Amino acid sequence: MSPKKTICIANNTHLYENPRDKDEYVYIEIEDIGECSFEIWTTEDQTSSRAHVKISKEDFERMIDAYKSKEN
Repeated sequence: MSPKKTICIANNTHLYENPRDKDEYVYIEIEDIGECSFEIWTTEDQTSSRAHVKISKEDFERMIDAYKSKEN
């Protein structure tokens, strides 16, 4: 399991960074997903994907605030 540097934990979400990443990435881990869809399609030899996940506005705002305070 890779190490996680937590930015914020909300009801069912975990916003974190992986200190081992060479580039800067942020991960959102979501548990007990009520509404979501994941699509994969290929057009002209190119594969694309998209994920739609529904989280509460309150949790999203909490994650953004935590990320902004981390940056300052």
